[in-house]
Amino acid sequence: MNNFEDTVGFITGGAAGIGLGVAKALGQRGMTVVLADVEQNTLAQAANDLESMGIRVETDVLNVADAAAYAEVAERVFSRHGKLNFLFNNAGVACPSPATGTNFDDWRWVVDVNLMGVVYGVELFLQRMLDSGEPGYIINTASLAGHIASPQLLSYTATKFAVVGYTEGLQAALAESPIGVSLLAPAWVKTGIAHSVRNHPSETMAAKGNEENPLSKLIDEQGISVDEVAERVLDCMASETLHIFTHPEFWTFIDERVARIRGDHAQIL
Repeated sequence: MNNFEDTVGFITGGAAGIGLGVAKALGQRGMTVVLADVEQNTLAQAANDLESMGIRVETDVLNVADAAAYAEVAERVFSRHGKLNFLFNNAGVACPSPATGTNFDDWRWVVDVNLMGVVYGVELFLQRMLDSGEPGYIINTASLAGHIASPQLLSYTATKFAVVGYTEGLQAALAESPIGVSLLAPAWVKTGIAHSVRNHPSETMAAKGNEENPLSKLIDEQGISVDEVAERVLDCMASETLHIFTHPEFWTFIDERVARIRGDHAQIL
């Protein structure tokens, strides 16, 4: 997919970070972008910024973990536009989750946003995208952590591994359809993911959202810009690349994981 004139896109986590970067890139190429985000003030500012660039933009305040609210937003999108061409299931959160000491509420929050938020998006939009007969595209945001396990972010890792498997299966299911599918697996990108606990349903956890932490420092020092990621996303949509990676230097870690699996499997041969 590389022609975006007269198309409509729905982007979760669209008020900032990668979601906003992709919205800007697509909007400048003619797409009407509908941004969904849980942060109302940030969402309004994002819309103002895009409108100042001449981009057609609409907004919906949405917690992607709320299936009923998501369904209402999906209905509004179709009532306003009658179609959807691009779905970017991008909203995500991270929460410290070592092997012990992580409470179940933290697990549920991460699973509901990172995994079920993706599932809700696909289930609520895909059939009507297919029914329209128009070319379309779905991108689900996982992470490099969906290929390489992080021992201190077990809930994040678990959900991102799940998104990888779900998206690979979805791509196979839609291979003969006009809907393309890609999986975005970024490494360090200059976004606010390290402070995402600010939106945690627990006030105690949310209060920690602006605290400095090693992950945020690493992202600030080594992260690439969201504009770089957005251009990579558009290139991969044009070529229908399934796995969208952002950092070539991290292949070593993926290769090591594959080698471990190959070695373990060799024991039964």
